[in-house]
Amino acid sequence: MRAAVTLLACSVCLSVGAPAPASTSPPALRVFSVPEVKAQFRSHVGMRLVTFAAASTSEVTSLRTQPYSTRRFGEFQLLVLHGRDLPRLRRLFTHGTPPDRQGVHWVPDRTGGWIAVTLFARNLVVAWFPSYPSRELDLRWRRLQRAVAAFAPPQ
Repeated sequence: MRAAVTLLACSVCLSVGAPAPASTSPPALRVFSVPEVKAQFRSHVGMRLVTFAAASTSEVTSLRTQPYSTRRFGEFQLLVLHGRDLPRLRRLFTHGTPPDRQGVHWVPDRTGGWIAVTLFARNLVVAWFPSYPSRELDLRWRRLQRAVAAFAPPQ
């Protein structure tokens, strides 16, 4: 297991301890449940997602493939946010950084590498791990983005 995954989960655990005020996000945006995300991903991609308990909290469920790294998508986590303050959780995972022109929020993984974070729908976040230590997107990232966009609009 990569240290980046654990560190990403730890940053969430440390930041989500206190109750948050209700979200002010527009109610028209869709909120996905964990079972729905698993079913939609499998339906569109043909691959099963499993819950990654070590990287999940009461406000975030981390999903990944098994095995974790695949030829098709590389290493990634699909995060389903179900906390009360979704904008705060989205800022937490993007570290408040602005997206680049491809919509990627580049977040350091604290081991010298990077995590490509993209936002989907109201409560879905994709954390994709490029080859260490680069900030290079490749065909695996593009495939993953298309797969998630098939059922959840990018934001």
